[in-house]
Amino acid sequence: MEHSEQTRTIPKRTKKVVLDAIVCSAELMVFAYLITYPFPLKAIAFIPLVMVGFIISRDIDSPSITIRLLFRDLFSLKMLVQIVIGLELGIIAAIYYRGNLGMIILPMIIRQFVIVAISIAIIEELVFRGFIQGQISKLNTDFAIFFAAFAHASYKACLFLSPVAIHQQHLISYFVWSFGAYIVLGFLKHYSKSMVPVIMAHVIFDLAVYAEVLQAPLWVW
Repeated sequence: MEHSEQTRTIPKRTKKVVLDAIVCSAELMVFAYLITYPFPLKAIAFIPLVMVGFIISRDIDSPSITIRLLFRDLFSLKMLVQIVIGLELGIIAAIYYRGNLGMIILPMIIRQFVIVAISIAIIEELVFRGFIQGQISKLNTDFAIFFAAFAHASYKACLFLSPVAIHQQHLISYFVWSFGAYIVLGFLKHYSKSMVPVIMAHVIFDLAVYAEVLQAPLWVW
């Protein structure tokens, strides 16, 4: 009887990492909401971002082991197929996005800002699919996919919620489409057991969407 109760008890370590993932999600939403304000609130917005960095660094026992786990089986045939799937997802999403805004299907020029956009895409995937989904999956893998997608979509939506932000015309639709896209990426991360396919999907999307941008949009701080 005691043994069965113990097996149903969530270990303290698991509770801690799950709580850390939840706190990081909330802190990122606070950052996204405040970053659109002028100084001094813009400066204050970096406090929750620093807290996220601290929590993630504290929960990573060994950076080298973490990197190996995130990018495992990089040169296997299975991984190659999953990377191609990621690229296809990114291209399809970018074509739909550009077409929905009345843009030509593919960009005709690539400007320097795209380097920043790609860097942010990689960081977002490492945080939301890598850390947050990874931590929550220690409790439940299916819930982790949906939680990370919700946290990521909420973070994006919070960039447009403050009174000083340039509001999206259809914020609810923006959230729903983002949530759906991140669920797809979450399942891709889960089944591939690697960050490479989801990073490739996000990078190719941002490359196609922001290639012609001259200056940083609102959500790039």
